[in-house]
Amino acid sequence: MCIRDRPYQAKYRITQNNLSADASRKLAKVGPHWRLSQTASKWFITIGEESLIEVTENQNLRPLQYRYENSLSSKRDQRIVFDWEANKASDETYRKPYTLPLKADYADQLSAQLQLRQQLLNGQAQDKRWQQTIVKNGKIKTYQIEKLTEETIDTELGPIDTVKLRRKREGSSAETFIWLAKEWNYMIVKLVQTEDDDSLSLELISATIDGSPMRAAR
Repeated sequence: MCIRDRPYQAKYRITQNNLSADASRKLAKVGPHWRLSQTASKWFITIGEESLIEVTENQNLRPLQYRYENSLSSKRDQRIVFDWEANKASDETYRKPYTLPLKADYADQLSAQLQLRQQLLNGQAQDKRWQQTIVKNGKIKTYQIEKLTEETIDTELGPIDTVKLRRKREGSSAETFIWLAKEWNYMIVKLVQTEDDDSLSLELISATIDGSPMRAAR
């Protein structure tokens, strides 16, 4: 099933170092393209992300624009433009403006999560391992993606059958585990990221896909 058939809205609980906040995420059609957005708020801090994405003729996803805004620190803000004709990714508003060479499989940090979903739909996970490259903060980072297992996990919606992935970058202590719902077009159900003494988790609270409420299969 293709991404164009399955817009959704979801709510998640984000926990970082014992502090929690709720986040909303939405995938919606915008003309010929798609927009994936996420907003998380806690007290006076709001973090917003948005990626405008196109679907290629081969049913692959690639970002056109990416925006990240942090109300606590504007120095962290990003506005990346992906120019696929010139094969360049640039951010002229970043604290250190940059232009980087762009290759076909590059993504931003938000559309990269949607890419994982689409790669599973396209059957790429049959290879068990593949790479993913992300443009972030003026740097190009390549991650190794590994399909670990299929696992049923308990959620606020009940038990959900998932595919569990691991994402890791060589030379980095950071490691991310991602659980995606098999029966719900591989929506992210849970994400856990650790780096040294820092930890962050994302857990699904509720969701609708094509306007239908997401429910556990059993």
